[in-house]
Amino acid sequence: MKIWSFIALLFFLSGCSSIKTMDEKVEEMRMQALGEIDTYACIMEGKVIAAVGMFATPSCISLYSDGGKTCTDSTDCEGDCTSREVLDTGIKASGFCQVGYGDPSCYNLINQGITEHAVCSD
Repeated sequence: MKIWSFIALLFFLSGCSSIKTMDEKVEEMRMQALGEIDTYACIMEGKVIAAVGMFATPSCISLYSDGGKTCTDSTDCEGDCTSREVLDTGIKASGFCQVGYGDPSCYNLINQGITEHAVCSD
């Protein structure tokens, strides 16, 4: 019986040595994503490479010239008018113009000074 326990332990330990940590997998994914970006084309289009989403994946994104400006409606902005945090739906609020396309976070869209449903993007 001891031999089977020993064999099971060896299989378990050998399997653990080949398992990559989550950090290693995320870092590989980031490096692959960065390698697939045409940096020159991104910059020539007036965009920037930035870490986007919960895994901070390198992406070529557009920046809005009015990003961060106070707003009450998306017509006030190049992008969307959003809250900086999740608020109740249907309340009166002002927000801020998105800084760039692909901003990761959870927020409310604000239209005509009223919060809409919460949105989480990655």
